[in-house]
Amino acid sequence: MPHTLITGANSFVAAHIIHELITAGHSVTGSVRRTSAGEALLETHSEWKGKLDFVVVEDYAKDGAWDNIFKNKKFDHVIHVAAPLLDNPANTDFDRDFLKPGVQSNISLLRSAAAYAPTVKSIAITGSVNSMTTGSPEELTATVFTNESWSNITQDDARKAQNAYISYCSSKKEAELAVWEFVKTEKPEFSVTIFLPALIFGPPIQPVTNIKKMNYSSDVFYSLFNGTYTEVPFTHSFLFPSYIDVRDLAMAHVRALTMPKAANKRFLVGGMSLSASSVISTLRALSEKSEEDGGIPALKGRLPEDTGKDVGVVPVRMEAREGNETLGLVLRSMEETFGDAARKVLDLEKTLGGK
Repeated sequence: MPHTLITGANSFVAAHIIHELITAGHSVTGSVRRTSAGEALLETHSEWKGKLDFVVVEDYAKDGAWDNIFKNKKFDHVIHVAAPLLDNPANTDFDRDFLKPGVQSNISLLRSAAAYAPTVKSIAITGSVNSMTTGSPEELTATVFTNESWSNITQDDARKAQNAYISYCSSKKEAELAVWEFVKTEKPEFSVTIFLPALIFGPPIQPVTNIKKMNYSSDVFYSLFNGTYTEVPFTHSFLFPSYIDVRDLAMAHVRALTMPKAANKRFLVGGMSLSASSVISTLRALSEKSEEDGGIPALKGRLPEDTGKDVGVVPVRMEAREGNETLGLVLRSMEETFGDAARKVLDLEKTLGGK
């Protein structure tokens, strides 16, 4: 039975990866920043008890943070999900809140694995399409994104902007560049695969205690039917026009661990087109069906009016075919992704109170 370490185990993406790992026969150790976060994860998923344990790493960017973990446990694989988040209002400084933790959390993990984890064969890392673009309409119009694409934002650009989103994009680029520089210069025994998804949607199965603060993409999705909007909002005001289902992304991570063709590669994955109006249209169609027919009638009367103004959405030209095909992904439909997400969010709303 392979043993896999996953960082940021209580996050939206990591929870789905844990599910895929356990389904594939892995035993899993998850890292969390607080003991209570690990306990909440096992309380939410009692079916994982005996198959998942957790370790506490308070500061992922600290030198040597992983040394004792790799010394004390043997791992076959590592999946690195933990990263600075865009939706933390306390993150206001580029160097302190984005660049340093983004770069150092990657390098600290890689150094420790190279020094103290001789059994590790592969590491998969959750990166972001923001290594390539800020997603502005101007960029999307002018660019075809491939696995070789990189953003032209520099660290100085981010420091001058002092804008959380620009800081986030720049830090994702620099954090990824640091990984490839490490691979090039240190030549570790393990392989590395980095995934570059755009927005990630699907049912939130991580521990959730506040319906208004699930995770970034789930919060954005919920805003489309919790009364935030009376009319369908413009896509480019808050959405990147492409996405992947979190379950497809989770499967990509797990498959990459043992797939030679994925070794030391960066992959765009997903690439499904997205607009606010298409999500609303999908939910409206589901609201008009009975539960017996797979519908979600509870959404009736909760969706913003489609005025037809959300038009002219710039379609992202993302060449994700290589990543999708290499990992054997059969991407879920918009109805599956947003229907399952809505059902889960509505269940959470009943449990936690909300709207």
